[in-house]
Amino acid sequence: MTAYDTHFHLDDEDDSQAIITRAREAGVTYLNLISTTLADSKRNLQIAADNEIYTTAGVHPLNVDEFDGNFENFREFYTSDRVVAVGEIGLDYFYDKNKETLSFQKKVFRQFLEYSAEFRKPAVIHCRDAFEDTYAAIKEIIPREQPFVIHCYTGDSTWAEKFVELGGYISYSGIVTFKNAESLRESLKVVPKERILIETDSPYLAPVPLRGKRNEPANVIHVRDRVAFELGISKAELAKLTLKNGKKVFAVS
Repeated sequence: MTAYDTHFHLDDEDDSQAIITRAREAGVTYLNLISTTLADSKRNLQIAADNEIYTTAGVHPLNVDEFDGNFENFREFYTSDRVVAVGEIGLDYFYDKNKETLSFQKKVFRQFLEYSAEFRKPAVIHCRDAFEDTYAAIKEIIPREQPFVIHCYTGDSTWAEKFVELGGYISYSGIVTFKNAESLRESLKVVPKERILIETDSPYLAPVPLRGKRNEPANVIHVRDRVAFELGISKAELAKLTLKNGKKVFAVS
């Protein structure tokens, strides 16, 4: 079974080739290496080219404090076939309550959504404690016919339906395997199967039965298995479905 980890990160000290090799040995042959800063975007584009995987370019909301505000530096990335999305971008109201920081988060998010619309590449969106503002910005800026991804979804069925209505894909991480994630699993019932993605968000959020360990793309199979169980379909069917969905939204062959 071939799987697609649509969202993973690497730290500077990681052995990227070893991690990617282990993923492929586990059947995870499609991978999106996600960027969170300008430096990330530059490094990850080279790693993606060297390893024949895909990557993104953007500024994570928790990294806006180190962003100089020069958006033009990102434009060149979106002309590369290896860069399949604008991201990771979004809003995070959980960690930093400073009004100036949150205001800059919104500005950065909106500009990258504009790039998503301009370059016709899906936005990979982080949303934590910010569903209303995230939804409003997407609705205003992203054309209805253009897809976007709410990555590492943590919301309920109501918000899942609202994002899907705008054209969104909902991506499930290892959180879906956690004991206390019942409302998240319930959201699977309202998301059309053709809008479901799976991811690791590694090195974070290792799924059951690997809780407490460092996560990596090979472990997306555990997310696949739990989502398949919740939907009442086979692992093979879920793998085929999410691979098709991932290839469609990120326009990869």
